[in-house]
Amino acid sequence: MAAPAAGGVDGRQSSLSALRAALDRAPPAGLEALEADELARLATLLADAKRRQKAQVDAALTESLSHVPMLLRGAVRKILDL
Repeated sequence: MAAPAAGGVDGRQSSLSALRAALDRAPPAGLEALEADELARLATLLADAKRRQKAQVDAALTESLSHVPMLLRGAVRKILDL
């Protein structure tokens, strides 16, 4: 088991808030059993994974524009919000 995080209850609440933000919803009840530092690490890992996924999806969408005729690319970019 991990050592208690500095900050006690406040650190735990902060970690739960960070996890809630990373998940875009309340974390599953079972995760509340984790220590504050474990919750914070999980929140960081989830946020990093979401950033990488978004970057990969954006790159794939941009790459896919190479298959769209040049005259339509501006309109397609606008539709896809790129």
